[in-house]
Amino acid sequence: MTRNVALVAMVVAGAAWGAVFVAPGLAPLAPALLLATGRFVAFGAVSLPQVRRVLRADVPWGRVIAHALTGSVLYYALVAVAVRLAGPTVAVATIGLVPVVMALISARGTGRVAGLVPALGLVALGQVLLHVGPGQDWSLEALVGLGLAVLALISWSWYGLDSHRLLHDRPELAPVLAAAQGLAAGVLALPAAVALLLIDGVPAQPVRALVVVLFLGLVSSWLAVRLWHAASGYLSPVLVSQLMALETAWGFVFAAFAEGGVPGPLQLAGEITLVGGVVLAVLVDARRSRREARRAASVRERVPDYQVSC
Repeated sequence: MTRNVALVAMVVAGAAWGAVFVAPGLAPLAPALLLATGRFVAFGAVSLPQVRRVLRADVPWGRVIAHALTGSVLYYALVAVAVRLAGPTVAVATIGLVPVVMALISARGTGRVAGLVPALGLVALGQVLLHVGPGQDWSLEALVGLGLAVLALISWSWYGLDSHRLLHDRPELAPVLAAAQGLAAGVLALPAAVALLLIDGVPAQPVRALVVVLFLGLVSSWLAVRLWHAASGYLSPVLVSQLMALETAWGFVFAAFAEGGVPGPLQLAGEITLVGGVVLAVLVDARRSRREARRAASVRERVPDYQVSC
């Protein structure tokens, strides 16, 4: 995979994750937690054909289970409840700060924060423009929802950074890591899904709910995670963190289509600003990569042949 192909894969992964914010609205009569747990049961089911390959690999199951919790089951449960309590605007705006958090942590101690300031500023400004509006709710319920959204932000940021670190240290796991995470997420979600069905029964419009669950499991989980793992090894963690901002942008695009409306001027400006920040981060990272490659080539040219052979 080339760097450009990895960038395209990340854009597609962002679109797959962005669909998460509108897909549940296609089955409004099904409980949100049932859709969430069903999503990861489907993720586990589609990963079953790779179970032998996963078991033959030296998979660090402790970290994989932690990834399944923080990046899948726990994260999406927190998002679902946060949206219910605080509304989608507050929840998505908070979780949309994932790229900023990941970039700042990734760049810590590397001297790259200064170069990222313009890109981070554009991403942050885009988030503000996307989510400003009258009638903000500051009730206790909304504040609890905001707190849960912050926990979701922390949960996914840790998952994103640690999964990238794992793939950097052990790139041979890339072909099986998504399936391993899917199997772990399926095992974690299955008891909860069964319990919800036993308590609440089969939801109304079950076929529609099943289609949404399968879409979320196959596209927003299995496909997105596979693309994430495949591309992460070819991109720096700082750049990967910025590309996660596209999830929010895609979510707003899909929401506009679903609602049959056009984003307002502020929201449209926010989307353009956010994408501009991501593009700037890509350009800064590409320039840094070329500079480091030239520096490494210059060092190799100055090293005598006998030292290279040693």
